[in-house]
Amino acid sequence: MSAHSARPGAALVHAPRLHGHLPVLDGVRGLAVLLVVFFHTTHLSDQSVLGRATWWLAGAGWTGVDLFFVLSGFLITGILWEAKGQAYYFRNFYARRLLRIFPLYYATLAVSFLVLPHLAGRLGLDERITTDGAVWYLLYLSNFYQLWVDTTHPILGVVWSLAIEEQFYIVWPFLIAAVSYKGAIRLCLGTIALAVLVRVGLTLAGASEESTYVVTLCRVDSLALGALLSLVMRHPEGLGLSAFPWMRWAPLLALPIVVAAIALPVGPAFKTVVRTGGYTAVGILYTVLVYRVVTARPGSLLNRVFSSRMLLLYGKYSYAIYLVHSPLDAILRRTVLKTPFPHVAGSDFPVQLLFYAVSLSLSLGLALVSWNVFEKHFLKLKDLFPYSPPAVTSAPAAGVPGGADGAASPAEAPPISRAG
Repeated sequence: MSAHSARPGAALVHAPRLHGHLPVLDGVRGLAVLLVVFFHTTHLSDQSVLGRATWWLAGAGWTGVDLFFVLSGFLITGILWEAKGQAYYFRNFYARRLLRIFPLYYATLAVSFLVLPHLAGRLGLDERITTDGAVWYLLYLSNFYQLWVDTTHPILGVVWSLAIEEQFYIVWPFLIAAVSYKGAIRLCLGTIALAVLVRVGLTLAGASEESTYVVTLCRVDSLALGALLSLVMRHPEGLGLSAFPWMRWAPLLALPIVVAAIALPVGPAFKTVVRTGGYTAVGILYTVLVYRVVTARPGSLLNRVFSSRMLLLYGKYSYAIYLVHSPLDAILRRTVLKTPFPHVAGSDFPVQLLFYAVSLSLSLGLALVSWNVFEKHFLKLKDLFPYSPPAVTSAPAAGVPGGADGAASPAEAPPISRAG
């Protein structure tokens, strides 16, 4: 059988279990959202070694959005590939995405545009919390609005990546439906190359740093990297990575770029490296992480880390945490734990630790309320739009997510996003 002509449901011998809920991917999602929250809630001024190390680690938190992108591309492409050819392919996909994403997103917009502008003065919030740009947010075009006004919304600055995801969801199902397995691999590779070329072109043309950060075509490489991994692990003859030996060299090419970015002081050279090849390099390393986590043996160190209770908890509720942590940060910084932080024993590091604890706890608490009072009731409606179980002609070996996507399943992953 040709590796490129086989149907999507062909043998999956090499891949780990490609169907059902894989909890470790909730752990990966938990790491991603913690990186983003860490990035946004670091405000200390301590210049000791510990303070500078904290700032350096927090500064890498923006990459959490790239981990989200990789994971989203991986899961969504798995769903689409295994549903390919089924009745109601498009209807079921879009209905399930709508039920997962829209309710909480639009509830957040309602609070942000209808409630908080009237309370901003009383709570001491940013005076820019207004209804400006509401239509752009309603249409999932906030990333372009952010570029146009050259600033971020004080409490909705994180949703630009949700807009990128939604734009990806609009197009990707049609592309996957139209191509063969070989075509899908080329589609992913072409998308990755396109993103790099667009970023390089914009950089050479003197475009703003923001343009290469929030324009959709500049950031789809991480989504396509996750998609590529998903397809590779669903090789129609069960060959997996062995069918694509060149993929083993990709991390070796990405690592020097990441190391160079780390070694460079923040400045023009650093920004040029990051905005051209850096985003792709980070995406490659996170793709390797997803692969390693998915294929890790039960009981191994990697499996235990990403099965830890904390990562699983924050991963399950990551969507709401992502949406609420930024408004909470703004309120806390202007009310109870005001910035600049007070010093204890000559340092504001202890108060920063307290701020982390309060922010994470309140974000999780609100996410739990959101899930139980609001989100899960919409998710039950997904049963009206079921996917057929994918055909498997060979017994799978061990575990990766695929077509099954229950309410808490990684295959129905919450959307993502990043540091605003």
